[in-house]
Amino acid sequence: MDTSGIISTIAGLATKTPGFSGDGGPATAAEIFGPLGLAVDSYDNLFFTDNQNQRIREVNAAGIISTVARFLGPVSAPIVDGIPAAGAYISNPHGVVLDAAGNLYFTTAANSVRKITSGAALAASPTTLSFPYTTGAATPASQSVSVTSLGAALSFTAAASTTSGGNWLSVSPTSGTTPASISVSINPSGVAAGIYRGSITLTPGGSGNPPLSFAVTLTVTGAAAPAINSGGIVNASGYQTQLAPDTVFVIFGSGMGPASIAIASPPNYPTTLGGTSIAFTPVGGGSAVNAKMYYALAGQVAGILPSSITPGTYAVEVTYNTLVSAPQNVTVVPRSFGIATANSDGTGTAQATDGNVNGGISLTRFTSGTLSGAYNWTLGPAHPGDTLVFWGTGGGADPLNDTGGTSGDQTATGNFMVNVAGTQITPLYAGASSGYPGLWQINFTLPANITPDCFAFAQVSAGGVLSNAVTIPIAAAGQTSCSAPGFSQSVLAKMDAGGDIVFAGFSFGTLTDNGTVYELMGGQFARYTAAEWTLPFSGPKFGACIVLDETYPAGGKDPSSPDSFLDAGASLPVSGPNLPATAALGKIALSNGPIYSLTPAAGALVAGTYTLTGNGGADVGPFSVSSTLPTSFSATNFASITAIDRAQPLTLTWSGTGFDEVIIVVQGGVLSTTTTHTVTVTCAVAASAGTFSVPAAALAYLPAVVSGSATGTGQLTVEAVQTNGGIITAELGGQTLTPPLVAGGQVDFGAFGPFLGVIETLSIQ
Repeated sequence: MDTSGIISTIAGLATKTPGFSGDGGPATAAEIFGPLGLAVDSYDNLFFTDNQNQRIREVNAAGIISTVARFLGPVSAPIVDGIPAAGAYISNPHGVVLDAAGNLYFTTAANSVRKITSGAALAASPTTLSFPYTTGAATPASQSVSVTSLGAALSFTAAASTTSGGNWLSVSPTSGTTPASISVSINPSGVAAGIYRGSITLTPGGSGNPPLSFAVTLTVTGAAAPAINSGGIVNASGYQTQLAPDTVFVIFGSGMGPASIAIASPPNYPTTLGGTSIAFTPVGGGSAVNAKMYYALAGQVAGILPSSITPGTYAVEVTYNTLVSAPQNVTVVPRSFGIATANSDGTGTAQATDGNVNGGISLTRFTSGTLSGAYNWTLGPAHPGDTLVFWGTGGGADPLNDTGGTSGDQTATGNFMVNVAGTQITPLYAGASSGYPGLWQINFTLPANITPDCFAFAQVSAGGVLSNAVTIPIAAAGQTSCSAPGFSQSVLAKMDAGGDIVFAGFSFGTLTDNGTVYELMGGQFARYTAAEWTLPFSGPKFGACIVLDETYPAGGKDPSSPDSFLDAGASLPVSGPNLPATAALGKIALSNGPIYSLTPAAGALVAGTYTLTGNGGADVGPFSVSSTLPTSFSATNFASITAIDRAQPLTLTWSGTGFDEVIIVVQGGVLSTTTTHTVTVTCAVAASAGTFSVPAAALAYLPAVVSGSATGTGQLTVEAVQTNGGIITAELGGQTLTPPLVAGGQVDFGAFGPFLGVIETLSIQ
């Protein structure tokens, strides 16, 4: 039994079959018959009496069994002293003990106590060795062992052996004469996590001198083979999965590098760093291309593709300390530019510089500020007519840039174009940046007549391939902060600082879903990161419509969904026409916090004013908010729409009273075994218009899906809402709801929104 209380077998077959076998092999595979006494020496060698086999046997520190003394001759053989133990009649040995000099004493069935002298025995100090090793760390230093003899000087040989893990143990020198010192070393490369045992055996010269073995233990932690996350190979700045020559890329996974980050020095990056290397092997055959290493860490590694790599499909493998990951395929194209963003995730505000501010030592942000460091950066929005620089990677091959040079402007060669708020802009310069392998810059000037917008959509096209979508905060001339409907300056500053956004979203009304009428009341207080919150505002805009295009791992978290929900109390009372006095939204506990819901009785929700009340909970303070349900609504041509043609505008008409906005949502999603791709087109239109056509340019972003298929879904929703002078956020009108938070501050955005709507599942062609 070990120190943790776990029992295990040291010697003898698990079947407990009596007999004799196994000398020279693992003790756990040996047959023994009637073990009685036992003793352990200072080197962890175990001696025991194998009674019915008339032997004394030894299990050395490495777990190998052998015979020390044994019965020879007939049972009637005389007891003779002064001869080798291997030739003596020992008559069913019973108990056994050892003295400090290594002499062995045992009792026998012949009513005697006998002694086997140790002869010219060897001694070693220390008597055991232990080597702990963590993958990625330096190999442990060798350990010295002093070898002496109890009598005269004695020659010996030294040999290393292991029972598992391969040949990780060695000893030097392999021979000597006492007194002497030997060095024991390990080589753990390629050894997986676990505990491994070995031994060093010292064999003295001459006859009759017993060998000496002492135990060596190797404990390896963190040695699992590297693993690449599904879809985890991406452009380092834009996070797109297609790579280009001269691209800095990141691989996400586990066990791919050391526990502490190893960073290479530019511009001549190595192909191996901290024990990590990355190989791109053509799937169609050919030699592997070794990426240059930028940094290495257990959970992520970064490298640079050389400009010499040719477009195609490659199997990517990460090797760390001789262990190799399973391959993952990636596509290399001539150009795939990724724009660097402020959140370093490839979404939201671009990490762009403004040449018109502080000599270009500036970064685009919603509000004004400064950032100190190696440079004193000026923060603030861009303005019409400013010259900006997009920084990123993936512009394409530039052999000079592999070592920090540049071939200069490639605007024409690479067919570079910048799109800002629907305006096509030819760059002033598009090329590699001198001094930094893999770094590219796109210089361009904003039109003087561009419309100010905190979330101006922007993309770069390189060789016909689009970059990641980003936003540029643009303020009117002379303004130090941008402005957006419903966004206060304090909230914009909070988003600049990367602070969380708390949103209260509650709605009530009737929804006719594919012909069935549902009456609904519910919502939640949700906490978003700044990146999650801004994502729905960051897509291309087409008049009153905005597009949200998301692709994320199948079964994973929607990038625009909140991280958690807040507690506002055990229930939220609600009052209104036809509702009972006890009506309340009940609390539904989810893994990341509660949401609230009530299903009213059929016909309970009618035109009129409804009030939602909160008495306060662990996270949200008391509140009361009222909104009025519209009197009537009819999407007059809704029934005639049987499919959505992405190449044609989608026209909706409506009538009714008691509402001031109509929200049109067209959504298409495709689910594969690895990814979920969802596109949502949302249009907010004044009710007085009576009609609206969703532009074909917006619908073109939708994926083609077949209604009712297992892998795709298409939906059209039209809702009438009453804004009551409040903001419209996440397709929700109604009265503004911003109660206090228990931890301080208040909800940043919120509404209690009434609606009358219709929804239909449709094919998208």
